[in-house]
Amino acid sequence: MEIEEPVIANRGSRFNFLTSIWIVPFIAAIIALWLSYEHFSKLGPEIRIELKNSGGLVAGQSVIKFRDVPVGKVSRIEINSQKDGVVVYARINQDAKEFLNETTKFWVVKPEVDYSGVKGLDTLLSGSYIYMYAKKGKQEKEEFTGLDLPYIDINSGYYYVIESTFPVKVKVKTPVYFKGMKVGEIDNLQLDTESKNVIIVIRIYNEYGDLINSTTKFWVQSLMDLKLADNRLEMNFAPLPILLLGAIGFDSKYDKEYDKGYNKVFQLYRSVTDAKERKVGFSKSRYKKFIFNFRGDVSSLDMDTPIKYKGFKIGAIEHLKVYYNSKLKNFEAQCFGKIDVSNFSTEKDDGFSNFKDLVKSGIIAKLKKPNFLINQSVIELEENSATTDLVKNRKLNAYILPTKEFKDTNLLLSLSEISKKIESLNLEKSVNGINSVIESTKVPIEKLGKLLESADKSIKNLNTIIGKKEFQNIGSDVESTLKEFQRSLKTLNRTLGTYGKDSLFKEKIESLLKELHDLTGNTNTLLFKLNKKPNSLIFGE
Repeated sequence: MEIEEPVIANRGSRFNFLTSIWIVPFIAAIIALWLSYEHFSKLGPEIRIELKNSGGLVAGQSVIKFRDVPVGKVSRIEINSQKDGVVVYARINQDAKEFLNETTKFWVVKPEVDYSGVKGLDTLLSGSYIYMYAKKGKQEKEEFTGLDLPYIDINSGYYYVIESTFPVKVKVKTPVYFKGMKVGEIDNLQLDTESKNVIIVIRIYNEYGDLINSTTKFWVQSLMDLKLADNRLEMNFAPLPILLLGAIGFDSKYDKEYDKGYNKVFQLYRSVTDAKERKVGFSKSRYKKFIFNFRGDVSSLDMDTPIKYKGFKIGAIEHLKVYYNSKLKNFEAQCFGKIDVSNFSTEKDDGFSNFKDLVKSGIIAKLKKPNFLINQSVIELEENSATTDLVKNRKLNAYILPTKEFKDTNLLLSLSEISKKIESLNLEKSVNGINSVIESTKVPIEKLGKLLESADKSIKNLNTIIGKKEFQNIGSDVESTLKEFQRSLKTLNRTLGTYGKDSLFKEKIESLLKELHDLTGNTNTLLFKLNKKPNSLIFGE
């Protein structure tokens, strides 16, 4: 049986080519073309950014973010041959092209570590990147100059100026608090070369702009508050962010009659206590410059030494000069201070005119130390019988107030002087002298006693003689006189006997002198402890 060989029919088709092995690379090419089209269709222009340094940027890796969304990538980084710094070229996505205009700002975000903490924490894993700020504008740009610091839109808050006359430990981004809530931050710090004061520019967030008005007072936030109430000492520490960053606090009145505080330079106070100190008088603050010349112990004088009148703070010392007077052999201090004369204003009278009348009626400046444990002074204005007119030093452009030489009333010094006076009495020598006097009088007293005994015998003999008949006719007056003389001698004998060696008088004197001697020793011990540890009176040993 023959087996027939099968015949394979050739079915020709126009799709043979597509079903062949070339279909795979053909499809791959189409996909590649499509992806290329998608890539270049979204690819925007290449921009040029000038920076002072690369800040850790890497070509082909670092991105550009706009509103926290990646909108571009750094393509290459070159050295700027014409200026100091580098030039960064970056390709921006097509959808962000319309934001490349005159409002666009760029800056580098990189990890930074300082005393306030870690900044740019998100860059620790992703690396440094460029952040972009922009709004829709009219003129397109492709060349930009990068910023050293993050850009802040002035419309994102309210800006105010604070002037500090003392060194303050704050920096840019230091928070501003209102009743414990963060409502702003420091935007800029500058030094006024003319006034030598620190100028602080703060930004208050939009939602809290109504908190600032002409009554607002700013102060440096305290790191620790001490309060003595109900015989208890309370100690409160500030939150950790304030301990690390420092902070500025403020408070305001809410009356609608106050303006919003625009175009006003606010004063920075050292503490909330200084900021909320009571204001007396009817007019606005009006400061006048004054000169105070003090002599003696002026070591406690310093800048910001308060000037007070009737317990109210009316001014403070701004600066002073201390020098040695060779003629008087003493130190002298020339203090320059400001007094707010508005404290003396009334509803009808000007504060300065009232202050001049007060000086004319007799007033003098005294240097005092209200706390003997702390070497801190205060200048008190007190009434004085001597009248004088207020004289102005034209050269220094300040008024001169009469002063009185400072005499320290420190309790320690007073106790020391008392101790020295007691020691100068030489009590031991006095006791020994009294003892010697008593010893020296013992013999005469004994002789006087013998003499009295002899006199008593004589009187008895005299009585015997008187008892005889020859004297019977002598009047009774003589007899009574002799008897009275006898009684007087016996009384004198008893009195003198009390001053003897074992007498009560001697014991009283010795007891008194011993107590004075012990008092001197205890006073010296107290002075030694106080000099070694002045606060031992409050906190104990």
